[in-house]
Amino acid sequence: MPRSHRSHSTARRAAAAATTTTAATATATEPPSEGPLAMTFKIFLLFAGLTVKVPVGLYFTCKLLLFQTLLMMSPDDSGFYATIVSVVGLHVVLAIFVFIVWKEGLPQWREEKDE
Repeated sequence: MPRSHRSHSTARRAAAAATTTTAATATATEPPSEGPLAMTFKIFLLFAGLTVKVPVGLYFTCKLLLFQTLLMMSPDDSGFYATIVSVVGLHVVLAIFVFIVWKEGLPQWREEKDE
């Protein structure tokens, strides 16, 4: 029978059965809660990827699109300025990483200092 012709009680029972099955599956496959070490490791992996991708992406994007196409610079000059932009981008990523890690360790430092 199509969904539009089902009675409301049948639709409610089907929805309730699907919800309990989904909830049971989610609790069975759900990993245990993450500790601070796991969270720190995930942050580290994220920023390790960004440390590689951001400078390389900025270099080629700036070199080809910004400096050579829009500003019509020579390939040598555009490579020089694109390198500067990519180094600045790398420093921004590293500064954000240091700030996040420092912020994460700050409550532990305050607890140790209070004792």
